[in-house]
Amino acid sequence: MLRYLQAQQSHTTPKTLVVLHDREAYFPSFVHAAVDQDRPVGDTRTFGEHTHDLYHIVLYTQSAGFYIKSGKKHPAKPGTLVIVSPGQSHDFVSHRRSSVYAEITFAFNTQSGKPLTLPFEEILNIYTGVRGRLLSEPHLSRDTTQELVVIMIRIMDYLQGPSPMSDFYAHRALADVFDTIVTHCYTERLAGATLAQDNPILQVKQYIDEHYAEPITAEDLAAMSHCSKGHLFRTFKKSFRVSPLAYQQDLRFEAAQRLLRFTSLRCYEIAQRVGYANVYYFHRQFKKRLGITPTRYRQSMR
Repeated sequence: MLRYLQAQQSHTTPKTLVVLHDREAYFPSFVHAAVDQDRPVGDTRTFGEHTHDLYHIVLYTQSAGFYIKSGKKHPAKPGTLVIVSPGQSHDFVSHRRSSVYAEITFAFNTQSGKPLTLPFEEILNIYTGVRGRLLSEPHLSRDTTQELVVIMIRIMDYLQGPSPMSDFYAHRALADVFDTIVTHCYTERLAGATLAQDNPILQVKQYIDEHYAEPITAEDLAAMSHCSKGHLFRTFKKSFRVSPLAYQQDLRFEAAQRLLRFTSLRCYEIAQRVGYANVYYFHRQFKKRLGITPTRYRQSMR
C-alpha cells in the first residue's frame, strides 16, 4: 500500500544534521517521502530524466525494472540503494516496470535559502570527519533493507505528527538514514590503494555485508581475494579495525538487535535469520557480548 507525503514548510529549524561548509551553515529540509511507491506520484515534470538541487535516497524493495542515473541505465534489484546528488540527472519512472521503492527527498539550504549542491559523498566526508568513498552501486541485505524502510516510515510519521518535537525527531531519523549508509555503503580510503570496485579487500567486505548470515570460512575469503589468509586478515584489519570473521559476527549481532527492536519474531527465528542454527548458542553469545539476554534486550528497548 503506497504511502506518499509531500512535506510542508516547517516553522522550526532543528540543529540536528547541520552541515558546515565554506563558513556557512546548511539545514536539511524534507521535500517528500514515500514507502511502497509502485507508481509515479508527484510532479509530472519529474516523470522523465531531469536534474534539480535536491538529494534523493531511493531504496528498491521489489523490482524487475531499471533506473537512470547520470545518463546510464542500471538494473534495480531488491536491496538496490540509489543516492542522487544535486545536479545529477536521474529518472525513476520511464523504465520502472514493476518497481516498488521507498524514497526520501530533501535539500540542504542556508537560512537565507541558498542551496547546498555538494555531492552526497562530500556530505558524508563532513558528517563523519573521514575522507571516504561512497560505493557507486550499493546493494543492501534483506535485513538492512528492512531496517532502512522502517526508518523512512518513522520519518513520514514524524513529519505528520502534531507535536512541536516532530521536526526534531524527523531530522534525527534522517541522521539514522545517514548512519545506515555510512555503516554499509561508505568506506574510508585505504592507504596506498584506490577504492575501485575491483579492490579485493572491498570485494571481501561487500561479500560479507551481503552474506553475513551464511557460513563463511577464511579459506573462502582468501580464495575470493586471491591473497593468503594472513595477508587478507592483516589488510582487512588495518582498513576496518576488525578481522573479516569478527566483522561478520558484528553484522550478525547488529541484525539481531534490529530484529529484536523492530519485529515480533521469536528468538529462535531471529537466531536462524542471522546465521545461528543453535538458539542456545545464540543466547550465550548475545549475553556474552551485550551482558543481557535477547529477551531482556527486547524488553529494555521497548
